[in-house]
Amino acid sequence: MPKNPHIKKLRRFFTSQPLQSTSPDLWLEVSETHHLRDSIRLKIGDTCLVTDGEGREAEAIIREFSHDGRTLIRVNGEIEIQKTDLVRDKIFLRIMPALLRQGKTDLLVEKAQELGVGEIWPIFSEHCEVKIAKEKAGKIVERWNRIAREASKQSGSLNLLRISEPVSFKNVIEEIPLDEGLVVFHPCDEAIPFSAWMTELAAKKEKIKVLNVLIGPEGGFSDDEIAWVRWKRNEKQYRLVSLGDVLLRADTAFIGVVAALRFSGILSRG
Repeated sequence: MPKNPHIKKLRRFFTSQPLQSTSPDLWLEVSETHHLRDSIRLKIGDTCLVTDGEGREAEAIIREFSHDGRTLIRVNGEIEIQKTDLVRDKIFLRIMPALLRQGKTDLLVEKAQELGVGEIWPIFSEHCEVKIAKEKAGKIVERWNRIAREASKQSGSLNLLRISEPVSFKNVIEEIPLDEGLVVFHPCDEAIPFSAWMTELAAKKEKIKVLNVLIGPEGGFSDDEIAWVRWKRNEKQYRLVSLGDVLLRADTAFIGVVAALRFSGILSRG
Protein backbone atom coordinates (compact mmCIF):
# COMPACT_ATOMS: atom_id res chain seq x y z
CA MET A 1 0.00 0.00 0.00
CA PRO A 2 1.19 3.58 -0.61
CA LYS A 3 3.07 5.06 2.35
CA ASN A 4 1.74 8.58 1.80
CA PRO A 5 -1.05 9.08 4.41
CA HIS A 6 -2.92 11.37 1.98
CA ILE A 7 -3.26 8.56 -0.56
CA LYS A 8 -4.93 6.29 2.00
CA LYS A 9 -7.80 8.76 2.36
CA LEU A 10 -8.65 8.68 -1.36
CA ARG A 11 -11.59 6.58 -2.51
CA ARG A 12 -10.78 3.44 -4.48
CA PHE A 13 -12.39 2.37 -7.78
CA PHE A 14 -11.91 -0.60 -10.09
CA THR A 15 -10.98 -0.74 -13.76
CA SER A 16 -11.12 -3.81 -15.98
CA GLN A 17 -8.01 -2.58 -17.81
CA PRO A 18 -4.59 -3.68 -16.48
CA LEU A 19 -2.63 -0.88 -14.84
CA GLN A 20 0.64 -1.98 -16.42
CA SER A 21 -0.67 -1.01 -19.89
CA THR A 22 1.27 1.66 -21.77
CA SER A 23 -1.57 4.22 -21.83
CA PRO A 24 -2.13 6.29 -18.67
CA ASP A 25 -5.81 6.78 -19.61
CA LEU A 26 -8.32 4.24 -18.26
CA TRP A 27 -12.09 3.87 -18.23
CA LEU A 28 -14.26 3.08 -15.24
CA GLU A 29 -17.46 1.16 -15.99
CA VAL A 30 -21.01 2.41 -15.36
CA SER A 31 -21.38 0.91 -11.88
CA GLU A 32 -18.11 2.46 -10.70
CA THR A 33 -19.07 5.78 -12.30
CA HIS A 34 -22.37 5.79 -10.41
CA HIS A 35 -20.50 5.28 -7.15
CA LEU A 36 -17.85 7.89 -7.98
CA ARG A 37 -20.06 10.63 -9.41
CA ASP A 38 -23.50 10.11 -7.86
CA SER A 39 -22.71 8.61 -4.45
CA ILE A 40 -19.29 10.06 -3.57
CA ARG A 41 -19.91 13.18 -5.73
CA LEU A 42 -16.42 13.46 -7.14
CA LYS A 43 -15.95 15.88 -10.04
CA ILE A 44 -13.66 16.36 -13.04
CA GLY A 45 -10.22 17.27 -11.73
CA ASP A 46 -10.64 15.37 -8.45
CA THR A 47 -8.19 12.65 -7.46
CA CYS A 48 -8.98 9.03 -6.60
CA LEU A 49 -7.31 5.64 -6.40
CA VAL A 50 -7.71 3.06 -9.15
CA THR A 51 -6.97 -0.67 -8.97
CA ASP A 52 -7.18 -3.42 -11.57
CA GLY A 53 -8.09 -6.17 -9.10
CA GLU A 54 -4.73 -7.89 -9.59
CA GLY A 55 -2.84 -6.31 -6.70
CA ARG A 56 -1.90 -3.07 -8.48
CA GLU A 57 -3.02 0.42 -7.49
CA ALA A 58 -2.32 4.00 -8.61
CA GLU A 59 -3.46 7.54 -7.95
CA ALA A 60 -5.53 8.99 -10.81
CA ILE A 61 -7.25 12.21 -11.88
CA ILE A 62 -10.85 12.26 -13.15
CA ARG A 63 -10.83 13.67 -16.68
CA GLU A 64 -14.24 13.09 -18.26
CA PHE A 65 -17.75 11.64 -17.78
CA SER A 66 -18.90 10.05 -21.04
CA HIS A 67 -22.42 9.97 -22.47
CA ASP A 68 -22.55 6.17 -22.08
CA GLY A 69 -22.10 6.43 -18.29
CA ARG A 70 -18.38 5.71 -17.94
CA THR A 71 -15.56 7.76 -16.43
CA LEU A 72 -12.22 8.55 -18.07
CA ILE A 73 -9.34 8.81 -15.61
CA ARG A 74 -5.61 9.37 -16.02
CA VAL A 75 -3.02 7.62 -13.88
CA ASN A 76 -1.14 10.36 -12.05
CA GLY A 77 1.85 8.67 -10.47
CA GLU A 78 3.67 5.40 -9.94
CA ILE A 79 1.80 2.11 -9.94
CA GLU A 80 2.08 0.46 -6.53
CA ILE A 81 1.92 -3.28 -5.91
CA GLN A 82 0.16 -4.29 -2.71
CA LYS A 83 2.58 -6.06 -0.40
CA THR A 84 0.40 -8.33 1.73
CA ASP A 85 0.24 -12.04 2.50
CA LEU A 86 -2.70 -12.33 0.08
CA VAL A 87 -0.50 -11.29 -2.85
CA ARG A 88 2.27 -13.70 -1.84
CA ASP A 89 0.03 -16.76 -1.70
CA LYS A 90 1.77 -19.72 -3.31
CA ILE A 91 -1.35 -21.89 -3.34
CA PHE A 92 -4.28 -20.64 -5.41
CA LEU A 93 -7.47 -21.30 -3.42
CA ARG A 94 -10.63 -22.15 -5.36
CA ILE A 95 -13.75 -22.70 -3.24
CA MET A 96 -16.81 -24.43 -4.71
CA PRO A 97 -19.79 -24.14 -2.37
CA ALA A 98 -23.26 -25.53 -3.00
CA LEU A 99 -25.70 -22.74 -3.88
CA LEU A 100 -27.67 -21.49 -0.88
CA ARG A 101 -31.03 -19.71 -0.67
CA GLN A 102 -32.15 -16.27 0.58
CA GLY A 103 -29.01 -14.39 -0.32
CA LYS A 104 -26.67 -16.66 1.65
CA THR A 105 -24.47 -17.17 -1.39
CA ASP A 106 -24.10 -13.37 -1.46
CA LEU A 107 -22.63 -13.65 2.05
CA LEU A 108 -20.21 -16.37 0.92
CA VAL A 109 -18.97 -14.13 -1.90
CA GLU A 110 -18.40 -11.25 0.52
CA LYS A 111 -16.49 -13.41 3.01
CA ALA A 112 -14.49 -15.11 0.26
CA GLN A 113 -13.29 -11.69 -0.90
CA GLU A 114 -12.42 -10.58 2.63
CA LEU A 115 -10.50 -13.80 3.32
CA GLY A 116 -8.48 -13.70 0.11
CA VAL A 117 -9.99 -16.61 -1.84
CA GLY A 118 -8.68 -16.70 -5.42
CA GLU A 119 -11.86 -17.96 -7.08
CA ILE A 120 -15.36 -18.99 -6.05
CA TRP A 121 -17.29 -21.42 -8.21
CA PRO A 122 -20.84 -22.03 -6.92
CA ILE A 123 -22.20 -25.46 -7.73
CA PHE A 124 -25.51 -27.25 -8.11
CA SER A 125 -25.74 -30.53 -6.21
CA GLU A 126 -28.54 -33.06 -5.77
CA HIS A 127 -29.23 -31.71 -2.25
CA CYS A 128 -28.90 -28.09 -3.35
CA GLU A 129 -31.32 -25.57 -1.82
CA VAL A 130 -31.77 -23.44 -4.93
CA LYS A 131 -31.81 -23.64 -8.71
CA ILE A 132 -30.86 -20.85 -11.12
CA ALA A 133 -32.14 -20.64 -14.68
CA LYS A 134 -29.30 -20.40 -17.20
CA GLU A 135 -30.65 -17.14 -18.62
CA LYS A 136 -30.45 -15.52 -15.17
CA ALA A 137 -26.95 -16.73 -14.29
CA GLY A 138 -25.17 -13.81 -15.94
CA LYS A 139 -27.05 -11.16 -13.97
CA ILE A 140 -26.53 -13.05 -10.73
CA VAL A 141 -22.78 -13.25 -11.34
CA GLU A 142 -22.80 -9.49 -12.04
CA ARG A 143 -24.38 -8.97 -8.61
CA TRP A 144 -21.79 -11.19 -6.99
CA ASN A 145 -19.02 -9.22 -8.70
CA ARG A 146 -20.45 -5.97 -7.30
CA ILE A 147 -20.52 -7.51 -3.82
CA ALA A 148 -16.89 -8.62 -4.21
CA ARG A 149 -15.79 -5.14 -5.32
CA GLU A 150 -17.51 -3.50 -2.36
CA ALA A 151 -15.98 -6.03 0.03
CA SER A 152 -12.58 -5.35 -1.50
CA LYS A 153 -12.98 -1.61 -0.96
CA GLN A 154 -14.00 -2.17 2.65
CA SER A 155 -11.19 -4.63 3.44
CA GLY A 156 -8.47 -2.82 1.51
CA SER A 157 -7.52 -5.85 -0.59
CA LEU A 158 -6.44 -5.07 -4.16
CA ASN A 159 -6.86 -8.66 -5.39
CA LEU A 160 -10.36 -9.14 -6.74
CA LEU A 161 -12.10 -12.48 -6.31
CA ARG A 162 -12.80 -14.39 -9.53
CA ILE A 163 -16.41 -15.57 -9.76
CA SER A 164 -17.66 -18.24 -12.18
CA GLU A 165 -21.20 -19.06 -13.21
CA PRO A 166 -22.77 -21.95 -11.25
CA VAL A 167 -22.25 -25.42 -12.71
CA SER A 168 -23.20 -28.94 -11.68
CA PHE A 169 -21.19 -30.99 -9.19
CA LYS A 170 -20.36 -33.64 -11.78
CA ASN A 171 -19.15 -31.10 -14.34
CA VAL A 172 -16.89 -29.53 -11.71
CA ILE A 173 -15.24 -32.87 -10.94
CA GLU A 174 -14.67 -33.48 -14.66
CA GLU A 175 -13.08 -30.06 -15.21
CA ILE A 176 -10.63 -30.04 -12.28
CA PRO A 177 -7.20 -31.16 -13.58
CA LEU A 178 -5.86 -34.33 -11.97
CA ASP A 179 -2.68 -32.53 -10.88
CA GLU A 180 -4.63 -30.03 -8.73
CA GLY A 181 -5.48 -30.71 -5.10
CA LEU A 182 -9.11 -31.63 -4.39
CA VAL A 183 -10.88 -31.90 -1.05
CA VAL A 184 -14.58 -32.63 -0.62
CA PHE A 185 -16.16 -31.78 2.73
CA HIS A 186 -18.64 -34.59 3.30
CA PRO A 187 -19.64 -36.49 6.47
CA CYS A 188 -19.04 -40.22 5.97
CA ASP A 189 -17.01 -43.11 7.41
CA GLU A 190 -14.29 -42.63 4.79
CA ALA A 191 -13.76 -38.94 5.64
CA ILE A 192 -10.75 -37.93 7.74
CA PRO A 193 -11.08 -35.31 10.51
CA PHE A 194 -10.45 -31.69 9.54
CA SER A 195 -7.46 -31.40 11.89
CA ALA A 196 -5.83 -34.49 10.35
CA TRP A 197 -6.35 -33.10 6.86
CA MET A 198 -4.78 -29.76 7.83
CA THR A 199 -1.72 -31.58 9.18
CA GLU A 200 -1.51 -33.62 5.99
CA LEU A 201 -1.90 -30.50 3.84
CA ALA A 202 0.82 -28.64 5.71
CA ALA A 203 3.24 -31.54 5.14
CA LYS A 204 2.81 -31.57 1.36
CA LYS A 205 1.92 -27.93 0.67
CA GLU A 206 5.13 -27.25 -1.27
CA LYS A 207 3.87 -29.59 -4.00
CA ILE A 208 0.44 -27.95 -4.34
CA LYS A 209 -0.17 -25.05 -6.73
CA VAL A 210 -3.97 -25.06 -6.75
CA LEU A 211 -6.32 -26.28 -4.02
CA ASN A 212 -9.96 -26.98 -4.91
CA VAL A 213 -12.36 -27.16 -1.96
CA LEU A 214 -15.95 -28.40 -2.34
CA ILE A 215 -18.39 -27.60 0.46
CA GLY A 216 -21.88 -29.05 0.24
CA PRO A 217 -25.24 -28.13 1.75
CA GLU A 218 -26.17 -29.11 5.31
CA GLY A 219 -27.05 -32.65 4.25
CA GLY A 220 -23.79 -33.13 2.38
CA PHE A 221 -23.42 -34.42 -1.15
CA SER A 222 -25.38 -37.43 -2.42
CA ASP A 223 -23.97 -40.96 -2.48
CA ASP A 224 -24.09 -40.80 -6.28
CA GLU A 225 -21.99 -37.61 -6.32
CA ILE A 226 -19.37 -39.07 -3.99
CA ALA A 227 -19.26 -42.21 -6.16
CA TRP A 228 -18.63 -39.92 -9.14
CA VAL A 229 -15.57 -38.46 -7.37
CA ARG A 230 -14.21 -41.93 -6.69
CA TRP A 231 -14.73 -42.93 -10.32
CA LYS A 232 -13.10 -39.81 -11.83
CA ARG A 233 -10.11 -39.63 -9.48
CA ASN A 234 -8.05 -42.32 -7.83
CA GLU A 235 -7.45 -42.46 -4.07
CA LYS A 236 -4.41 -40.15 -4.04
CA GLN A 237 -6.09 -37.43 -6.11
CA TYR A 238 -8.78 -36.36 -3.64
CA ARG A 239 -9.64 -36.29 0.05
CA LEU A 240 -12.97 -36.57 1.84
CA VAL A 241 -12.93 -34.49 5.02
CA SER A 242 -15.34 -34.27 7.96
CA LEU A 243 -16.01 -31.30 10.23
CA GLY A 244 -17.08 -33.54 13.10
CA ASP A 245 -20.38 -34.64 14.60
CA VAL A 246 -21.92 -31.17 14.94
CA LEU A 247 -24.17 -30.34 11.99
CA LEU A 248 -23.05 -26.91 10.82
CA ARG A 249 -24.96 -24.60 8.52
CA ALA A 250 -23.34 -24.51 5.09
CA ASP A 251 -22.41 -20.82 5.39
CA THR A 252 -20.84 -21.41 8.83
CA ALA A 253 -18.81 -24.33 7.45
CA PHE A 254 -17.67 -22.21 4.50
CA ILE A 255 -16.41 -19.33 6.63
CA GLY A 256 -14.79 -21.66 9.17
CA VAL A 257 -12.89 -23.69 6.57
CA VAL A 258 -11.68 -20.67 4.58
CA ALA A 259 -10.64 -18.77 7.71
CA ALA A 260 -8.69 -21.79 9.00
CA LEU A 261 -6.81 -22.09 5.69
CA ARG A 262 -6.13 -18.35 5.57
CA PHE A 263 -4.79 -17.90 9.09
CA SER A 264 -2.87 -21.19 9.23
CA GLY A 265 -0.29 -19.82 6.80
CA ILE A 266 -0.60 -22.91 4.61
CA LEU A 267 -1.62 -20.92 1.53
CA SER A 268 1.48 -18.72 1.68
CA ARG A 269 3.79 -21.70 2.45
CA GLY A 270 5.36 -19.51 5.08
